[in-house]
Amino acid sequence: MSEDLNSYMLKTAKGDKESFRFIANSLGYKMHATVIRILGSSHSEDADDIVQNSLIKLWQTAPRWVNKGSVESYIYKIVFSTCIDFIRKYKSFEEFKDNYSNLVITDDKCSKSELRKILLKEIQKLPKDQQEAILLHYFSGYKQKEVSNILKKSEKATESLIIRARKKLKTILPKDFFEDFLHV
Repeated sequence: MSEDLNSYMLKTAKGDKESFRFIANSLGYKMHATVIRILGSSHSEDADDIVQNSLIKLWQTAPRWVNKGSVESYIYKIVFSTCIDFIRKYKSFEEFKDNYSNLVITDDKCSKSELRKILLKEIQKLPKDQQEAILLHYFSGYKQKEVSNILKKSEKATESLIIRARKKLKTILPKDFFEDFLHV
């Protein structure tokens, strides 16, 4: 499917609306699920808007897309950044309150939404290839082999990316949350 999407993305980059619809229809459900996984189920009503904004960004940036990586990876980076934009825009909401200066991360002091925000901030600090691997595997639900195909890396290299990213994330997250959120 990845090569198929690449050909549709090349057509989309030239302004082909039908190719864009094909991409949106092919990945829309997974994009929506990714948004829910990133923001949590309490934002299911916002997920449609975030997917819509992500698709708008995809359409606008399609002419600059370079056929070196996978379309899926490119789209999930857009979805992730759109989610981060949403969090920044609504950070005054209680759920996204940015008050972590004296925060000690323990399960009894942090809500799941606070930990999710911390996780997203930490994912942004990872090297690009580790970010992509983690987002595709844990947030978008791709199997490791599929992630390897999308990233055009060997399965061993992909496994290594995921392991290194998890090690970094594990040091800042409580064990229960880490195990629950990243299914470890």
